[in-house]
Amino acid sequence: MKIATFNMESFGDDRHDPAELAPRLDALRPKILELDADILCLQEVNAQKLKGMPARQFQALDLLLEATPYRSFHRATSERPSGKGPGDRHNLVILSRYPITRTESLYQAHAHPPHWQPKTAQPAYDRPQRIEFDRPVLKAEIDIGTGKPLHLFCVHLRAPIAAMIRGGKRPDRRWRSVSAWAEGYQLSVLKQTAQALELRLAVEDLFAEDRQAQIVLAGDFNATSETGTIRLLRADPDDTGSPELADHRLYQLDAALPPEKRKTVIHRGKGQALDHILASAEMAGRTTDLKVFNYDLQDEVLNNNGEDYAGSYHAAMLAEFEI
Repeated sequence: MKIATFNMESFGDDRHDPAELAPRLDALRPKILELDADILCLQEVNAQKLKGMPARQFQALDLLLEATPYRSFHRATSERPSGKGPGDRHNLVILSRYPITRTESLYQAHAHPPHWQPKTAQPAYDRPQRIEFDRPVLKAEIDIGTGKPLHLFCVHLRAPIAAMIRGGKRPDRRWRSVSAWAEGYQLSVLKQTAQALELRLAVEDLFAEDRQAQIVLAGDFNATSETGTIRLLRADPDDTGSPELADHRLYQLDAALPPEKRKTVIHRGKGQALDHILASAEMAGRTTDLKVFNYDLQDEVLNNNGEDYAGSYHAAMLAEFEI
C-alpha cells in the first residue's frame, strides 16, 4: 500500500477557466501519476463557486483527475467550521483506492483554544483574544482490509510567518515596528503549535482505544524535524521521560533519509524538509520504502519564472507499507 502527500501550491482559481488552468494541469498531472499512490493526501486545493450550488465545488481538481486512476478513487475533503462545504482556498483532500468509512474536519475538537492579548494592537484589545485555526486537519478512517481501520490525518499546519496584528502594518503592507512584527510572528507560532496539539490529542484518543492503532499523519507541517512542533507530534520517549508511554510514539518516516534526499522545499538556496509522514509503531513497522520526489524542485524565492511557474514548490513524498 502506497500513501503519498503533495502540496499543490494553491491549485485552482476562484473562477473556473479550463484554458487558463491548462499550464498547471500539464505541470501537476504527471506529478500525481508518477506517485502511483493508493492513497493520496493533497494540500492547498482551491474550490470554485458554481452558480446555483449551495457549496463550492472542486471543478479544478476534477479536471486534473480526468484520465487518471484517481478519478474513481473515494474522496474526503475538509470543510469550514460552518459545515457549509469547503472554503475558497487551501482545502485538504484525501483520495483513496480503499473505502473511506468516516471523515472529520478537526478544528478545536480536542484542545481548548488558547487566548492571547497583543500589546502592540491599534486600537488595543481590552481582553485576551481567542486564537482559532486558519484551516483544519482532515481525519479519515479507511478500510484497508486488515480488520482494523487506517486512521489517516491529512495535515497542513500554519506557516511560521508573522500573522496580522490589528493596526500593525502600514497601507503598503510593511510592518510599523519590530515589536508588532514580533507579536505577529509569535501569534503564527502559537497557531501552529495549537494545531499540532489538536492533532496530538486526536491521536491520543485513538491510542486510548487501541494501543496498536494504525495511524498515519501526512502533509505539509511547515516545520523541520528539530522544531518543537514536530517533537510535540512525535512524543519521543526521550522527551516524555516515560518509557511506559513509548508505544504512543509516532515515527517520522522521512527522518531515515539523508538530509539532501528528504528536502521538500528550497528557500533562497537552502533545502528544507517541511513535508513529512509520521506513523504509529504498527504502521512504521510495516514501512518498506520511502521516497521524496525532489529531483526537479524549484526555489520558491529565487525561481526566475516567478508568477509564471505552473508547478508546485513542494516535493511530493511517498511511503510504502506491507499490509
